[in-house]
Amino acid sequence: MSHLSHSPLATARARDFDHRALAALNFPSQPRGGKLKFFLAAILALSVASELFCRFIVGLGDPPLYQADPTMEYMLQPGKTYHRFHHRFSVNAYGMRADDFPLHKSSPEELRVLIVGDSVVYGGVRIDQRLIDTEILKRNLQRQYHRPVVIGNASAKSWGPPNELAYLKRFGTFDADVVILALSSHDYADAPTFIPVVGISGDYPGKRPWFAITDLLRTYILPTYFHWGVTPPEVDRTNITIAESERDIAVCREAERALFTFVREHNAKVALVQHLSLPEVKGTGQPGYFANQAVAQAEQVPFTDDAGDLRAQLKAGKNPFFKGDPLHLNGLGQIVLARTLQRAVVQALQSN
Repeated sequence: MSHLSHSPLATARARDFDHRALAALNFPSQPRGGKLKFFLAAILALSVASELFCRFIVGLGDPPLYQADPTMEYMLQPGKTYHRFHHRFSVNAYGMRADDFPLHKSSPEELRVLIVGDSVVYGGVRIDQRLIDTEILKRNLQRQYHRPVVIGNASAKSWGPPNELAYLKRFGTFDADVVILALSSHDYADAPTFIPVVGISGDYPGKRPWFAITDLLRTYILPTYFHWGVTPPEVDRTNITIAESERDIAVCREAERALFTFVREHNAKVALVQHLSLPEVKGTGQPGYFANQAVAQAEQVPFTDDAGDLRAQLKAGKNPFFKGDPLHLNGLGQIVLARTLQRAVVQALQSN
């Protein structure tokens, strides 16, 4: 019997019995490639969840777009409205962060003010259009003068006086009664380099990304952590401690003088507003502050700054600057800048 139990026939019958017993237990079998399919499905689900989170929770995927320009270096693409971080960002037909308005005044009663500047005036994507400095200024002037008011916001990130002068030469002053040049200390040497940045730097996208997750990578993660798509320091001259060349200083000071002259030749009043950084507010003005002021004094242009209002907010325990950003203004800071701009408009209208 022992010999028969180990015969090939008996072994085969036992093996067949084992298979039938396992089948009776209904254990699920793992198809070939099942693990790979599960892995791919998990990756797809994670990608979809990440895309939905970035687009609908964070508010990415619709950045303001730029276009290269032969005289201004770059400017906002005209005639588009974006939604970034759930904030409205509208660009009119003239590449301004402002509502559309006719090229010329529609009524003699209309008060027109054109503000030209850089990222400080521009307001950034962290502030809704309704709450940026120039929109607040419009409402303030309407209450003050009881007249229709149109405000133009001709600005872009890292523009300096030559960029701003080039904008005016391209588009004119739009029948403005007053043109305000808004500068910070670093602008006294912010000369154009014409280094290509549109579509190259994460700060200056030229096309809308297909996915919000792509926007996150190109705009924030890759430049911050992998130094890919970083704006060259020669373009982003917001660091007031950078060593400036005498040539850049001369180019910018001449552009300021030419801008004041251009505005007056177009029968508009002009004024200078200077915005101080947090280190300046807490300490003393930088060389650029006094250089910009000297040009205005020489050209008999009225000027003011936001130093007093910013210091008052800090003294009251309120921070008008974005956390970790010593230059750009949050919602409270936009109100402060709007008041400073309003003061400059009044000064300009009262000047000869």
